[in-house]
Amino acid sequence: MGSRLWPLSQPHRPKFLLDLLGTGATLIQDTVARVRPLSSRVLVVTGERHVDAVAGQLDLPREDLLTEPSPRDSMAAIALAAAVVEHRWGPRVIGSFAADHLIPDAASFRATVARAVEVAREGKVVVIGIEPTEPSTAFGYIEMGEALTGAARHVVAFTEKPDAETAAGMLARGGFAWNAGMFVVRTDALLGHLDRLQPALAAGVRRSPPRGTGPLAPRCSRACGPR
Repeated sequence: MGSRLWPLSQPHRPKFLLDLLGTGATLIQDTVARVRPLSSRVLVVTGERHVDAVAGQLDLPREDLLTEPSPRDSMAAIALAAAVVEHRWGPRVIGSFAADHLIPDAASFRATVARAVEVAREGKVVVIGIEPTEPSTAFGYIEMGEALTGAARHVVAFTEKPDAETAAGMLARGGFAWNAGMFVVRTDALLGHLDRLQPALAAGVRRSPPRGTGPLAPRCSRACGPR
């Protein structure tokens, strides 16, 4: 709805379509530029209200702009993209990144995602965390457990945005990261979890192509889709 940055950001012009930092690039343009070196294909999920504006800002094939017929939540958007990717190219590792993050060190970001891909290949759902700098109440928190491959850790628990006292206690104990809301996962693993936990959602995203994209493209060989 664009409510937090109103009147700069509004329902017809949300923050991801704005050049907030005066760099000459909008947040969604920055996001696509940041992830392009990671994959041969980038898909964008957006609402019908914004698809023309997004198409005007990005150099993407129209079939790679997936439109939601009605606003749902992040999981619905991620599931839609996963179903389209799997239909076109078979099971693949995908990364999900919101289009409103500010990440100054793109190289470190890509290195972290590359490590997450290796863990996701094993069937894990990987969430990327941010090292906390203060007991912020603006983030959810990830409690980290035992080590996995490389720097990856098991997730013990998620805590939604806590109050200041709870956040300070977490930082004092250590072993917590801010939840960046970035996920890396195999499409078959994600859709398999949804088949079990949210079967209506899983069935819905598989049932029909997103509006505005035309028929779902037929599958091609495994070499031609996202890495």
